[in-house]
Amino acid sequence: MGPSVATQVLLHSKFVREFNVVHIDTADRRSLKKIGKWDITNVGLALKQYGQLFWKLVSIRSDLVYIPISQTARGFLRDIPFVWLAKIYRKKAVLHLRGGYFREFYNSSHRLMKFIIRKTLKKIDRMIVLGQSLKPMFTGLIPEEKISVVPNGLDYGTGSDFGEDRGQKADGPQREYSVLFLSNLAKSKGYEDVLRSLPIVVKRREHVRYIFAGEWTNDEDSDGYEDFVRQNKLEARAAVLGVQTGENKKRLYREADLFVFPTYYPFEGHPWVIIEAMAAGLPIITTDQGCIRESVTDGDNGFIIPKRNPEAIAEKILYLLDHPEVRERMGRRSRELYEANFTEEHFVNGMIGVFKQALKDM
Repeated sequence: MGPSVATQVLLHSKFVREFNVVHIDTADRRSLKKIGKWDITNVGLALKQYGQLFWKLVSIRSDLVYIPISQTARGFLRDIPFVWLAKIYRKKAVLHLRGGYFREFYNSSHRLMKFIIRKTLKKIDRMIVLGQSLKPMFTGLIPEEKISVVPNGLDYGTGSDFGEDRGQKADGPQREYSVLFLSNLAKSKGYEDVLRSLPIVVKRREHVRYIFAGEWTNDEDSDGYEDFVRQNKLEARAAVLGVQTGENKKRLYREADLFVFPTYYPFEGHPWVIIEAMAAGLPIITTDQGCIRESVTDGDNGFIIPKRNPEAIAEKILYLLDHPEVRERMGRRSRELYEANFTEEHFVNGMIGVFKQALKDM
């Protein structure tokens, strides 16, 4: 998950040399199917973590508490005690929203919940968002000068690690092309739309293979995938590989010809997989969700397509396969944009800058 990735980046970077960091691990390492569910384990974890923060606040001289926050009622209510504990002990509170749904969450909340949200956000010292286009989520809730933008960033290796010569592979009728989708296998992430584009593509391009890498979020989606592939006789054209990490993930990016991620996930912010695909030098077919448009520009390093539209996905895939020079140019542009804006150095320096500014305001 995005917040976990970002936390790991910070804990293994110069960030911990700039500040004396004490980390309270709030992760629930069970299945993704447990996310957002009320159960005794979740309640127990929250109570344990409140106790940990309370003990750190009374036993360690600290100046600031950094809290990644949620954008659902259950998640936000769980996060509130962290904010109020920080303010009770007169510490700076820096919140980080790693998504793009907060305004919808606020607008759809009942009156009491809106009051709680406003009251809590009044207490904070700074809010971090993932893109400029996400700042309006807090209009009327947080003064604009308290909102900082820090895009995601991570080091994925050099261009040669991903095969900078990808565009030089010989094109021809017998070459098998690889289309990669890598994310949690949830419908809202767009995997089903990608799958439904496959029969359209193979009518024109027989030697194309779709790779789906990620974890199923429910059994119904897994069964639906199997049924669709079997009914359309696509067993040789599609594969689900499960969660991929490390060198296995890098190999998938290296072997891919293009990356497709047509998400309409309502909580989307700045997906890590987009940055990975950019680092890998791939053209990207995606949607205008969260702040994706701040890293993928239509016609420059990929295409922005309508949501829930398998036909549009197929059209752009076929166009890129038919135009290798465009595919190569867009891939090079993705890598250039990654190096200019989305490396680990950019991300860590941005976070350090926000923390220093918050502490300077003491």
